[in-house]
Amino acid sequence: MIGSSCVFISNSFNFFLVTNPIGNSPTILALVKDFEFEHQKKILMREGLIAFLIAIFFQYLGEILLGVLFVHDFAVSITGGILLFLVALRMIFSTAPSTKSANQQKQEPFIVPIATPILSGPGLMAIIMLFSRQEGNNIKITLALLLAWIFVLLIIAVAPYLHKLLGKRGLVALEQLMGMLLAMMSAGMVLTGLKLFIEHYKHS
Repeated sequence: MIGSSCVFISNSFNFFLVTNPIGNSPTILALVKDFEFEHQKKILMREGLIAFLIAIFFQYLGEILLGVLFVHDFAVSITGGILLFLVALRMIFSTAPSTKSANQQKQEPFIVPIATPILSGPGLMAIIMLFSRQEGNNIKITLALLLAWIFVLLIIAVAPYLHKLLGKRGLVALEQLMGMLLAMMSAGMVLTGLKLFIEHYKHS
């Protein structure tokens, strides 16, 4: 019983770490900074819930869907890395908020890139499918995901308050810094995908 509880907590903690809401909060905040404060909170909660549904979807149907479509893990990793890199470029070369007119306001993010690939990315999808195979009990994995997501949503909920704390100039600087970090992360995802690609065809 104790061993089972330890595995459950360990799985949940791993899901939280892979999702990385603390490290991703500045990046997510930069993507919604052009919207009203109350609307920011609605966007973040919506995207957090969508990310959770994506995670559950991949737990139950991901492996089947990827097999039917003949999509391998390396393809998911490479595609996610490319999407993150495009987001990173926009963040690095963004202009100051004061130079933007209402007509130049950023489009509201929906599913991409916050829900996926930032929160429910290839890394989370891979570890969900891995733990599902090891555990053999989908209900326990779902509950572990739910526990992790409670803390993920709590972290995301406080992200808009950083906007008031940092101000516009501080947020622009933070956005560019996070863009650089995100670009490095995306490169790592692409390299991981290429490594998986090489290993796949070495053993095929």
